[in-house]
Amino acid sequence: MALSPWRERGFAETLRSIHACMHAQRHERIDAFDARHGTDTGRHLSLEALRVSGQDVPALWRYFPTLEAPFRRMLAALPIRFEDHAFIDLGSGKGRALLLASERPFRRIFGVELSPRLHRVALRNIDIYRSPQQRCRAFELLCMDAADFSPPAIPAVFYLFQPFPRETMAAVLDRMRTSLRTCERELAIVYLNPIFHDSIMETGLFAHHVTGAAQRPGEFDWTIYLHRP
Repeated sequence: MALSPWRERGFAETLRSIHACMHAQRHERIDAFDARHGTDTGRHLSLEALRVSGQDVPALWRYFPTLEAPFRRMLAALPIRFEDHAFIDLGSGKGRALLLASERPFRRIFGVELSPRLHRVALRNIDIYRSPQQRCRAFELLCMDAADFSPPAIPAVFYLFQPFPRETMAAVLDRMRTSLRTCERELAIVYLNPIFHDSIMETGLFAHHVTGAAQRPGEFDWTIYLHRP
């Protein structure tokens, strides 16, 4: 059974996250992503409105869209050839990160989201979004538990913004291990607010590549991990 966010993360970490999200709301107003693109990627849904059940529900209390500036810094730090890789957002919400990722020439872009409500909004956002910077339009959005997602047999970048509890993270990492046994290839994890850093390192699959610090209130630290054949 998944723990509540308070018990899972600890009191101090939970308060820190709440404080950061309050600052992030100010950046959301200034950046005005949705106003510029006509999309709906902001934080407007309650837990009840998400209409999901199961062990991942407590983690959905933490839904907040990815801010543009740190996301672009994270992708700029990836030492990969984008054309060879899929981008996979586990816990893709309303699709903000998918849209930002489409500014890079990824081979394909996958969004995996547990909440049907968020999934439907993301599908609409993909249809609405138009940007002169967009370089990938090959989207595949899946409404399912990330623990059940089987990665495609191509090099991939997994993006996480603390979307689920530790036990779901363990299941996701086990899926990656199984997938690599079947098809050895390059994988990267881009992890915003990496509170389960130890879970990734304990797999022995990934090496720590780089860590970036939050540059203003409302942002989180991030880490990139690499698996190379």
